[in-house]
Amino acid sequence: MPWFVIDDSAYSHPKIVNAGNAALGLWLRCGSYAAQHLTDGIVPGVVVRMCQGTPAQVRKLVAAGLWHEHGHTCPHPKCAQPQPGDYYMHDYLDPYNPSRREVENRRRREAEKKQKYRAGKAAEQLPLDEPADDTPPPPRPRRDDARPIPADWQPADADVEAAQLARADAGLPQLTPQQLDQVTRRFVRRMTDDQVRAAAWGGRWQGWAERERVEQQPAPGGTVLPFGTAVTKSQQQRAGLDRLRQNGGVSA
Repeated sequence: MPWFVIDDSAYSHPKIVNAGNAALGLWLRCGSYAAQHLTDGIVPGVVVRMCQGTPAQVRKLVAAGLWHEHGHTCPHPKCAQPQPGDYYMHDYLDPYNPSRREVENRRRREAEKKQKYRAGKAAEQLPLDEPADDTPPPPRPRRDDARPIPADWQPADADVEAAQLARADAGLPQLTPQQLDQVTRRFVRRMTDDQVRAAAWGGRWQGWAERERVEQQPAPGGTVLPFGTAVTKSQQQRAGLDRLRQNGGVSA
């Protein structure tokens, strides 16, 4: 908020001493109003009443030469002539308080300076030889696009690559094409059985493929079981018989 500026020595000036403390308070309050609203020293009569100035206080300010009424004959060249009912503060613009034009010009220069500074910063962050990438991002799937998974659904190459990379990061073996095919069939069957609806399936499938457990491969000459199937008791017995035949009928 702008402040009404006066010389410190003015408080001992005979005009201020003669006006008295109460009138001086009104003078200071109205001076602050003039500085804030850029009136160039004009004090409207309504502001005097707003500041609870009394007729006696106004008369003291006028008599002391601190305020001028309409029709005054002050010889000072900067003491403007107020409208009837208003007042003018003697020597307001000389030498401490800037005029309305000076304040507006200073504000305009400061605004232009800030605008140039911000434009320079923007140019540093985005050089002219590097145009901005205005390509809009791809639209995200909407909830109303959700539908059941197609029976022939297959993961995209990017989904397979992401799943294999995740397995490698977790120290898990890579899935073979046959294993990927089995994972996909089980995934589609489960989504169908659970009546799951979604707009995209790649992310869900990646989670399945990342967690897929791969059975240990048997030693050379052993019985190879199909991937992803449970080992039954009869299969275990046949595997044991195969090992006995390979060892000449001697149990290992």
